[in-house]
Amino acid sequence: MKKLTIIILGILFLESVILMWIYKPDTSKEEINHPKKAIDVQKNNSFVKYNLKEEGSFFSIVNNKDVLYTLIGISEMPAKDVFSIDKSSRLKNSIYTTKHGENGQIISLGGNEKYLVWLDQNIDYLCTMIVYDIAQKKILATIEGSEKKYFDSFLLNEDTVYWIESDVTKQQTETGTGEDKDTMIVGNYTGKIQSYHIGSGKQQTIDTIQTVNYPNDELTVSKDKLWYIDNRAFSENALIKNYDFDTNRIAAYNLKEQFLGHLKPIDNDRVAFFKYTIHAAPIGMYLYNTNSREITVINAQENDNRASYDRAGRIISSHISYDIDEEGKVKFSDTLQREFNDNFYFSSVGPISSLSITTSSKGTTDFNSIVEFNPDALKWTDKLLP
Repeated sequence: MKKLTIIILGILFLESVILMWIYKPDTSKEEINHPKKAIDVQKNNSFVKYNLKEEGSFFSIVNNKDVLYTLIGISEMPAKDVFSIDKSSRLKNSIYTTKHGENGQIISLGGNEKYLVWLDQNIDYLCTMIVYDIAQKKILATIEGSEKKYFDSFLLNEDTVYWIESDVTKQQTETGTGEDKDTMIVGNYTGKIQSYHIGSGKQQTIDTIQTVNYPNDELTVSKDKLWYIDNRAFSENALIKNYDFDTNRIAAYNLKEQFLGHLKPIDNDRVAFFKYTIHAAPIGMYLYNTNSREITVINAQENDNRASYDRAGRIISSHISYDIDEEGKVKFSDTLQREFNDNFYFSSVGPISSLSITTSSKGTTDFNSIVEFNPDALKWTDKLLP
């Protein structure tokens, strides 16, 4: 009897195991129907923070009204995809993957509410520029780079893309004498400023600059003008130039300085800049008025030449925020810098349209949070902060 009872219990146990296996929930389908959210969201009176739930760092952010577009780097691995993250559903999707396989990477992303532009770089450091329509969810144009038409950055303004194109096969490789003048010869080459109008598909050359090298290898923009620097030859002064979008005219300004860099337009007639020498990093941020031809000091001790600008009077460095009015009066704030202990940066292409920064959260060195800071939370003073 005891043996029969054991046999019956064994049979019942096997039946229960079989039933459990047959009716085991299909978690894979649940994951498809309920995909994991990529971010969590924190809100307070000063800011909204989007925290990446998995490992990685945000960079090259386009913060639109309903969707975040971003590149994500993981550890030492380069970005392979352009991601969209819906702010409401918090879901992440890849809208593009590098076409160059394991050796390719996306190095830069910019955009607005209508278009995205990114650079897909191959193993030879040559880039393909991709122009993407957000509403249609499709690629509108691809512009191929080469050694004779090299570029590694761009600027999108409304419906036009601008970039500096160089023929690096003509790069000077002579050793030189070691004299200061060689800094303007060795490793430099001329460049063409190009534009591409997305609507018409028309590409044209705007201007030629004599020397393409840091820090005059970037374009900046105000409401109606494109700004850039032509450092010319070693014996000549650097020129600040702007291109008027409406008249197509180019204006050049000689500030009697050998080296200038890191332009930050305030409006159509004023631009902030840094002076520097070939023996020292830039220090001191100045304001140039193209109408009066006057130069004034914004902060003689400012050394963050990567400071961001909104082309409406505000410049934000890692140390101080500046607000410059129409009369040239400057106000200062360190609210943002204190809030994030200088552990933040603006990861965007061109001027900023909002106070959207990346910072580290959750005790990691990854820049895994995007913060939309409320500009009304900034506290301003007339005195320069230490």
